[in-house]
Amino acid sequence: MADTVSETILLSPESMQVEPDLLEDKDLRGTTYSAPITLKSGDAFLVADVCADFAAASREMGLFWRGTRFLRACNLTLEERPLLMLSHHVAEMGNACQVDLTNYAFTADHDAFVEQGVIHVSRHLELHPEALVQVITVTSFYTVPVPLTLRLKIGADFRDIFEVRGTMRAKRGMLRPPTLADNTFTFSYQGLDDVTRETRLTLSPPADHVRADSLSWNLQLKRHHPVELRITVCMNESHAPQPALAVENMGARAQHDPTHPELRTSDPLFNQLLQRGMNDIVMLSTTTPYGQFPYAGIPWFCCPFGRDGLIASLQFLPWFPQVARGTLAFLAAHQGTKVEPFTDEEPGRMLHEMRMGEMANCREVPYVPYYGSIDVTPLFLITLAEYIRWSNDLPFLAQHWPHALAAARWLTDYGDRDGDGFIEYHKTSDKGLVNQGWKDAWDSISHSDGRLATPPVALCEVQGYAYAAYHAISYLAERLGKTQEVQAWAGRAEALREQFLRTFWWEDEQVFYLALNGAKEPCDVVSSNAGQCLWSGIVPEEKARLVIARLMREDMFSGWGIRTLSAHAQRYNPMSYHNGSVWPHDTAMVGAGFARYGGKAEAGTLLRGMYLASLHFERARLPELHCGFAQRPGYGPTRYPVACSPQAWAAGAPFMLVNSLLGFEPDAERGHLTLRNPTLPDWLQHLELSGLYVGGRHVHLRFTRAGSQTRVVAGADNEVSLFQSLTGCL
Repeated sequence: MADTVSETILLSPESMQVEPDLLEDKDLRGTTYSAPITLKSGDAFLVADVCADFAAASREMGLFWRGTRFLRACNLTLEERPLLMLSHHVAEMGNACQVDLTNYAFTADHDAFVEQGVIHVSRHLELHPEALVQVITVTSFYTVPVPLTLRLKIGADFRDIFEVRGTMRAKRGMLRPPTLADNTFTFSYQGLDDVTRETRLTLSPPADHVRADSLSWNLQLKRHHPVELRITVCMNESHAPQPALAVENMGARAQHDPTHPELRTSDPLFNQLLQRGMNDIVMLSTTTPYGQFPYAGIPWFCCPFGRDGLIASLQFLPWFPQVARGTLAFLAAHQGTKVEPFTDEEPGRMLHEMRMGEMANCREVPYVPYYGSIDVTPLFLITLAEYIRWSNDLPFLAQHWPHALAAARWLTDYGDRDGDGFIEYHKTSDKGLVNQGWKDAWDSISHSDGRLATPPVALCEVQGYAYAAYHAISYLAERLGKTQEVQAWAGRAEALREQFLRTFWWEDEQVFYLALNGAKEPCDVVSSNAGQCLWSGIVPEEKARLVIARLMREDMFSGWGIRTLSAHAQRYNPMSYHNGSVWPHDTAMVGAGFARYGGKAEAGTLLRGMYLASLHFERARLPELHCGFAQRPGYGPTRYPVACSPQAWAAGAPFMLVNSLLGFEPDAERGHLTLRNPTLPDWLQHLELSGLYVGGRHVHLRFTRAGSQTRVVAGADNEVSLFQSLTGCL
């Protein structure tokens, strides 16, 4: 080994040039690699290929922190050859991985032929909130000693996440030449936001050869004598703004939490899907000063999203109430207080998206935070009411009542600008979103002839959210003894319901119109949005069964889930983002709506389709979305090439369906949990859950199918029989 270099070495800018495709990716999609390794800890995340390398052709790969890519290349070769992957495993909590590699055949010094598979290379990566520790262990099983060169190709581009996604910038900051001092190799970048970002690699032992783009070690390998290398990568920002965001992951604590919830069924493969979801919500939930917030997804949305965070909180509320509490508190702390066109901020409005990074700091993007979402504010009220029903946390409610009231008043004062009773959106920021519902792609809201809807747009499901939000604020007011508010908000909900039914019902299709455009013309296409109206409760019983039947027809139900848009629509494309694809969280909300109105058989069918789809994704991890092609016997769903995985509300989708099938209706104030017509689907024989929270108390329940009926046992002794037409109260 070479001696440690003690002086500082300045490497010239010319010598630090890396391949153009590392820094100037032109193709928006890049090359898709199946099942990459994904790790997360706090605000740091990593995406690598199955060898733990960062493939240059895959634009999303690298080590990211606080919205910036701090390491673009970290690729290992042996004797200038790539390594062959034997296996790779990611830790259950998603912050570490183990990769086993071996050599391809090569000729060593003195013409010695080394056959494939005699050198074992172990790579263990462990991600921390501000650092990555990689331990490389090389072991020879060759019969005689062999000298080898192990090279680690390295590079840092300090690209903002929006640049990585394809945004072109007119100007960037200064990428400085890397330096080596002692055993520390440092990349640095001076941003246009006056923030200096550094990636420091500490090497043990020091490298024998150092170049601007690689580190090399000369190894004298003896049989059965492993050599260990440790590379610690630390990420740092100097003079950076300090938003109230992440400090750590909740995963490590959850691993040792004796009250960690459990859900087991008679189907071991379905159990895999449930356990994957539990682990992913733990992985994605990041502790902020306000509590835990489930970041939306990796790689593109690893930050707070209001809509995603609230829906994921609702999905996991019976299991992880602390996530809902932290999400609500975070959003309340960043609630809009003024009119700011650049960010679409308005008093009482809840944020859509909050970013860190150079482009956000320089206001090249409006996500600082950005408020351009029509549905986060009503979802905040819905989630707050559900959290109180499950927890009876009245001090928290009293603390956040002003935020709840401001959110409700935003709906009436800003959400309904023209006073027609409906909540509609239009953007004020020239950098903002054209569509501000959950289907926020530019082409997602259309008419039957293919025309795009002109704003302001009133989405059907948002009217349902507003209806549920008005009932939520009425309930919250009642819990605090504010009697005047109770009737006022309940009355507004019923008035909205009546007007909604008159305006949005589409008699010919027995379903609700997707939306109204700015001229109040209906967007006459069948979409999954109508199913989410069922979830909110705005639909009367007599119309609910019609909607369920319509959405289960072949043009909407693919076999894997509910399509976002009917296959009969002019803009239908099963490979699109929002015009015919299948989103697990959307299917779950539609299925929960089915179950709410007695369609538990149909909800069970949706759960089965979701479960079968999970069998075709590595580690049973449901992606953000997949293509909407019809189910083909013997084959899996078609992947969407740039879907985020893991994604918080995809992880929670099966839980929302399970919760709705079991009929949970909490009343923590009275210490009750009502099970409304609990139903196991016909492909499950039993289900057992523990660690369910009701008012701070844990509930242990066992559900068993007996023919077409479901029996429930609470705890060890108290058995209650529940039939399809009855309600059980435990």
